[in-house]
Amino acid sequence: EYLFYWRLKLDGSLDFEIRLSGELSTNLPSAADDPHNPAHGVLVAPGVNAQIHQHMFCARLDVAVDGTKNTVSEVDVVPLPPSPASNPYGNAFKAVETVLRTEHDAVRTCDATRARTWKIANAEGKTNPITGKPVAYKLVPFTRGPAQPTLLTDRASCAVNRKGSFADANLWVTPWDAAERYPAGEFTPQGKGGEGLPEWVGKGRSVEGQRLVVWHAFGVCHVPRVEDFPVMPCETTGFTLKPDGFFAGNPAIDLPPETNEKSEQSKCCG
Repeated sequence: EYLFYWRLKLDGSLDFEIRLSGELSTNLPSAADDPHNPAHGVLVAPGVNAQIHQHMFCARLDVAVDGTKNTVSEVDVVPLPPSPASNPYGNAFKAVETVLRTEHDAVRTCDATRARTWKIANAEGKTNPITGKPVAYKLVPFTRGPAQPTLLTDRASCAVNRKGSFADANLWVTPWDAAERYPAGEFTPQGKGGEGLPEWVGKGRSVEGQRLVVWHAFGVCHVPRVEDFPVMPCETTGFTLKPDGFFAGNPAIDLPPETNEKSEQSKCCG
C-alpha cells in the first residue's frame, strides 16, 4: 500500500512524500536455500522468507517557474584543490552549476557525495533582485528517507529494465509534449520495452529555454526486517522542490506567532 502526501509549505517549498506499508511478499524458502538464512531474502517468521526488493516511482513534473520557458542545470558541491593563494588551509569548496542543454545531457543520477541538486530556472529574463540571477526552484532528492539506488537488476538481460528503464536514472528532462505522459510508455505490460522516456530522449531535443517536463525517478530498496511482519510499519521516500533565488528573502519571516490557548501563559500578557 502506498500513501502519497503533497505539502505546500509557508516558505514556498513543496514536499512530496510516499509512505510504504502493507504486507510483505513472502514464500517458503526454496529447496536450494538454507532454511534459516535465505540467499535473496530475510526469514521473518519460521519458514517464511520475505524477498529483498525495490519499489520504483517516477514523478512527472510539468514545471513553469515564473513562466513557461525554463532551463534545468545540475548543481554539485565540489572541493577545491589546495593552493597557497586561494585555499591555503584546504577547507574550501564551492557549488558548480552545469546547464543541461539537451535531453541526452539531462539523463542524470543522484550523487550524495556532491550534495547534487537540480535547478529549474526561468528563461524569460525574470531575475532575482538580490542576486541578479534567473529566479529558480531546485529539486532536492531523497528529503524523505535515505538516498537509494537506481534499478539494481541487469540492464542487458532483465525484463524489468527493458520495460522500466526510466528507473535507470534519477533525472530526465524533455520538451513538453501532450502525447508524452507515462515514463514507461502507454501500455507497459503489453509493450516490447524501450518505450517512454528512453524512446523520447533518443531524439536528443534541446531542453534549454523551453517549456519542459522534469521527470524525477526514485525509489526504495527494501531489505525486510522481522519487525515488518506480518504487517509492516512505514518505509518512506520523497523529494522537495525548494525556492532558490525565487524570493527576495524568507517569505515566512513575518508570520504571526502561534498561541497555545490551553497554556496559562497565553493569558498573562493580554
